[in-house]
Amino acid sequence: MSLAFMRPVRREDFDEILALAKQSGGGMTNLPPEPDALRARIEFACESFEANAREPGGEVYMMVLEDGGRVMGTSAVFSAVGLENGFVNYRINKTVHASKQLKKRIERRLLVPTHDFTGCGEVGSLFLSPKARGGGFGKYLARARYLFIAQHRDLIADPVCAELRGWRGPNGEQPFWEALGKPFFDMEFEAADLTNAATGNQFIADLMPRHPIYVALLPQAARDILGKPHDNAVPAYNMLLKEGFSFRGYIDVFDGGPLVDAQIDDIKTVRESKVYHIADIAEIADSGEAPLMLMATGRLSEFRVVRAQVQAVKKDTVNINRDAAQTLGVKKGDAIRAVIW
Repeated sequence: MSLAFMRPVRREDFDEILALAKQSGGGMTNLPPEPDALRARIEFACESFEANAREPGGEVYMMVLEDGGRVMGTSAVFSAVGLENGFVNYRINKTVHASKQLKKRIERRLLVPTHDFTGCGEVGSLFLSPKARGGGFGKYLARARYLFIAQHRDLIADPVCAELRGWRGPNGEQPFWEALGKPFFDMEFEAADLTNAATGNQFIADLMPRHPIYVALLPQAARDILGKPHDNAVPAYNMLLKEGFSFRGYIDVFDGGPLVDAQIDDIKTVRESKVYHIADIAEIADSGEAPLMLMATGRLSEFRVVRAQVQAVKKDTVNINRDAAQTLGVKKGDAIRAVIW
């Protein structure tokens, strides 16, 4: 039986990933639906795996979910973001104005430009084909990234953040961009997003407001969606929170979507994963006695993740079935990193 598995992206995946990108609905900077921009990102990801880095240097480790020989989803780990041009977000701060004369105290929110996450690791690019939804594959895509981080602690900067797409209306309305992005960038959202994907984010630092913005000056529609994820991103947002990420008032400068972050050691999948040695390759009955686990092995270009049942033998040894062993490319005595599904 062929098992769905995660592996590093390959150059020959381009056509299938482009088809996925066109289904994403836009707004995913790291999965642009424009061919040249996407091809450049896939090429850089392939070069990142091939470079055999020894420390975080801006590499992008993009992976795909392969099922039945088809690419059904993507996710990625960014070793360190913003090393060249900075990584800019707004932080929602509180300020207080008080008047003794009027006996009045007023709290106001401020959007403050910040580089607080420049140099941090990041997880992103999570997108699953609509054809594969409903089988736990979204969770699969997300948690595979954390196993990659656990396997490559020397290559990923700490802490790790994640940006979620901001809210859009049913007809594509983007209140935050219309209120605060478009007046400063003088372009439509799609053009700005494509520029970011194709040429990098220097233009963001060049053109965005350089001073704090009072939230009270924005239209009510923009105020209402600060830190609110896109409807399609809500499941990913909830998974991040369950993994130990926190929303601490940071938002995207384009669409106002939430940015969450976590220390690597606080990420649930990283913390709970363990290294086991394979005692045997055995037939494992599909029963409640054999736990379902997410298993990973290999470094960089050889990295693989599969989901399958295992049998515990001793504290640090397990039996796995033949399909899982074949997919991972492991044999008896080899080490795997695994976590309970």
